[in-house]
Amino acid sequence: MTVFHFVKLFKERLKNDRDAWIGVTGATGTGKSLFAIMSMILFGRPMTMERNIAYIPKGNEIMDKFDKLNFNCLLIDEAAAEMRAVNWQSKSQQGVNVKAMTDRFKNNMVFLNMPSFKEFTKSMRQGNLQFRILIPYRTKHYARVIVQKKSSNWRSDDPWGDDITTKRFEQAEKKNGDADNDTVLKIERRSPSTVMDFIIPNLAIILPDIVEEYEYRKRLSREDTDEGDEKKKDVFKDKFETLFEKVSKLLWYNPIGLGQRKITKTELCEQLGVSTNMFNKFLKLPPGTTNEQIVNDKQKQFGTHVKNEKGKLVKKNPVEDYVVKQQPDELNILGKNRQKFY
Repeated sequence: MTVFHFVKLFKERLKNDRDAWIGVTGATGTGKSLFAIMSMILFGRPMTMERNIAYIPKGNEIMDKFDKLNFNCLLIDEAAAEMRAVNWQSKSQQGVNVKAMTDRFKNNMVFLNMPSFKEFTKSMRQGNLQFRILIPYRTKHYARVIVQKKSSNWRSDDPWGDDITTKRFEQAEKKNGDADNDTVLKIERRSPSTVMDFIIPNLAIILPDIVEEYEYRKRLSREDTDEGDEKKKDVFKDKFETLFEKVSKLLWYNPIGLGQRKITKTELCEQLGVSTNMFNKFLKLPPGTTNEQIVNDKQKQFGTHVKNEKGKLVKKNPVEDYVVKQQPDELNILGKNRQKFY
């Protein structure tokens, strides 16, 4: 088998209205991206290094690029940026999962590069990804490619046959230490999911201009990502400093008379420059909470009010409360020095 057979088989699959979402895994520098680009070139459909590759995807970039392609190829170069299991809640990842399940009619072949296959979510590993490409090693002139297909038994918890393959690796390591390239190839060939393997030439040797453009665009994408992250940090920093300045002035100058009269949430929100909805969100108040309930709860909590004979909360006299708690000899001292309290 060769890379030509690989591309031909997948092209026939797409012609039969079957999509192909492929997870490409291997250590950093083994040639995942160069293999995908080589396959895309051999696929024979119009492509560019900008339109058909999402270098370091962010936001809706993956879905936008996918929507513009029909019977073509798309490389999600740094799938870890959006498709890792820890980011399962992101809207971008959820959108990609939906497209993989519903947009089969577009007949696209999608490569998702991820250093470790386990980094994909369980739904991607056992659902949307039908094929897996392993690139276990790379030399100066070529790289080894292993193609695996997921089992059609949708009930299986191990549709890739990884459990038995892992045991074989453990046995080989106990016997001979860390597995060499030949041992890795031998074990992976015995995997129940493996369908073919072949070697591919180093694309940098045969098409250096393509590789240079790829590396250039990836550098630009990384710079844009870093710049965007810095802008986000600056925005949050500015918002924090603005809020801290307002809080400092509110506490120091006390323009609304905190502690001297009843303050409404509306007044406080105006001073802080936030909406009452945002204020309630951070207070974590249950829906329907009224201002009167908030005041009563705070008064009960801090003991500033007591119930009178009618059961109504009334404000306590702090001096009277203090005097009641004193011993008789302390009451005389309070009388002599009353002026010090005013």
